[in-house]
Amino acid sequence: MSRIVVCLAVVVATTGCTPGAKFRKVASAPSSHASASTRDSLEEFMDVVRAKSERARPSTERARTIEGFDQTLAKALQTLTVEPSAASHRAVASNYVRLGILDVAHEHFSAAVALDPRDAASLDGLARIWRDWGFPHLALPDAYRALHYAPDSPSVHNTLGTVLQALGRRAEARAHFEKALALDVTAAYALSNLCYGWMLEGDASKAADACRQALRLQPNLEAARNNLALAYEVGGDSAAALETLAASGDEARVAYNQGILHLASHRYQEALKAFDTARAARPRFRAAEAMARQTRAQLHEVSQP
Repeated sequence: MSRIVVCLAVVVATTGCTPGAKFRKVASAPSSHASASTRDSLEEFMDVVRAKSERARPSTERARTIEGFDQTLAKALQTLTVEPSAASHRAVASNYVRLGILDVAHEHFSAAVALDPRDAASLDGLARIWRDWGFPHLALPDAYRALHYAPDSPSVHNTLGTVLQALGRRAEARAHFEKALALDVTAAYALSNLCYGWMLEGDASKAADACRQALRLQPNLEAARNNLALAYEVGGDSAAALETLAASGDEARVAYNQGILHLASHRYQEALKAFDTARAARPRFRAAEAMARQTRAQLHEVSQP
């Protein structure tokens, strides 16, 4: 399953941003069709959140330590030592992706493609890493190569859709999400991405419909729940947004995501309180720490005459 990730604790916008960029207000949409400025603000805001989340991920320096404790990764590495094939490199790469160590994952996906240039799954993995690093233009060649070798793969169409969406080619992105769904009617992840795409288009109603469909297919899909909450927020229903987030039951993650929604509506004091709640519930929640610092800085700036 391809990740998007971003924005809330799981979902992020699919484009990069300049470090240190300022938050921008996302006005509540008065109807299901938001203005172009609201759509642009939403995308810019989520870019900032995504960058903060990326910097909070595990670093390569932790890779060796993790290898000693994660048995699934250790087993994949052992298999790679005995049988250095494209498949074994891909398995190792997938485990590093799971652990958030993307640079090492990139090395192993690249090794897999070197051994088998037609390895669509590894090409797809490379595209997702470039996308998650904030370089969708570098992801695009690998995404198209993956599609060439696996034209009937719903996950490949989904990844290409996320890359195109990150490049602002939203209609093309939706076409690939819809193709993924045509190939697999149970592809809840594609519906979640379609939901986010409709939000970028300013259609909160269609966005919410897509996310609700995703949750009917996969009730525990946190990405869809977070996107649904964002759709409610963009549509002007903050109460429904907060209620949707609360359904996850993870106190730290719920508080963090509520903070993101408060920021999206320029409610800085409420956002800071939510991030502090998240940090109290999970003391080493680095993303919450980063967002709390950014929010305090923004509050200080707003308070200046």
